[in-house]
Amino acid sequence: MRKITISILIILTIIVIVFLFLRHEELSSYEEKGNKMVRQIYKFEKINHTLPNSISDFQVDTEMGEGPYYEKLNDSIFIVYYNIGFDDKITFTSNKKTWE
Repeated sequence: MRKITISILIILTIIVIVFLFLRHEELSSYEEKGNKMVRQIYKFEKINHTLPNSISDFQVDTEMGEGPYYEKLNDSIFIVYYNIGFDDKITFTSNKKTWE
């Protein structure tokens, strides 16, 4: 009985570790793609001295419906975000310069 319990705990631990690793890889992938868009937005701002009004104002290579998405909040702040799942988001805010 003790061997079965230990085996189950080991299997569950492995499953949790694999899940956390895959989640981390997924989030890293989103951030990497999003950072490409962020760099393009800053490049646009440097050239034009204003933020783009929409994603159509600058070159971006994203797949339709997959993200990242761009939103201009005001003349100096923008966000780049992904909708993940039903109610989860990963967001880059230009005034904080971090992904959350």
